[in-house]
Amino acid sequence: MEDQERGYTEKEIKRAIKKYILDELIYDKPEITLESNLNLIDAEIVDSLGIFLLIAFIENSFQVKIEPDEVVLENFETIDAIKSLVINKLRSL
Repeated sequence: MEDQERGYTEKEIKRAIKKYILDELIYDKPEITLESNLNLIDAEIVDSLGIFLLIAFIENSFQVKIEPDEVVLENFETIDAIKSLVINKLRSL
């Protein structure tokens, strides 16, 4: 059984992030296959606006606060990196 972080499993967190990216950031790019290790920045899926949209989504969906020092590219490069950020935030509550 996966660890639960404040009522969410890692799988649920990952699924929510992936759905958000598919629905909001690459909805108009059907040629992109969204895989966990795809570098979202290099693939031009996430840019500076995309990071701020992801922050708003994370804060609203998981009731956590992303601090300014956490807004670094490494935290938004892959779905797994974003998932880790969310899990770390949930664990710190």
